[in-house]
Amino acid sequence: MVRRAVAVAVVWLLAAGGASAAEPAAVAARLGGIDLLGRAPNYVDFGLGVFDIRAPFNASKTSAAGRIEARGGDKLWGLGPAVGLMVNADGGIFGYGAIYADLAYGNFVVTPLAGLGGYSRDDSSDLGGVFQFRLSLGLNYQFADQSRLGLNIAHISNAGIHDNNPGEEEVYVTYAIPF
Repeated sequence: MVRRAVAVAVVWLLAAGGASAAEPAAVAARLGGIDLLGRAPNYVDFGLGVFDIRAPFNASKTSAAGRIEARGGDKLWGLGPAVGLMVNADGGIFGYGAIYADLAYGNFVVTPLAGLGGYSRDDSSDLGGVFQFRLSLGLNYQFADQSRLGLNIAHISNAGIHDNNPGEEEVYVTYAIPF
């Protein structure tokens, strides 16, 4: 069921289109020197980093992690769709759907994202249950070809809907490719 939902979300995201990778992003709104980007290329964003960086201070387990995220370039009022998958070295998997925005200042792009998804623990940190929320913030440098290199911090939590809500934080080095 989860696999089918993720597959449908990815197909929808890719079919939604976006600007071609060669086109610059449209500006949906401007506040001073900060642009809220509108229609832009679709991106696939790869990240390598650390899952549950606070683990030495609680009963969780820190582990290496990787994530892949696809972000649709078509946006409504500056907000676009995203789907992603995070896996860690202890077998934890988190699949999610989200909304995001891109805020640009020159070649620097800040990408806040909010979403929800399902977490499978295996031998990884106990986050209290399957249903979880995800918040992340990326700081990226955008190159002339519109690819982006950056740093991403993320938090996964169940927001208290399960009996146990330890939450966890992640840090990634990321590279995003427009398509």
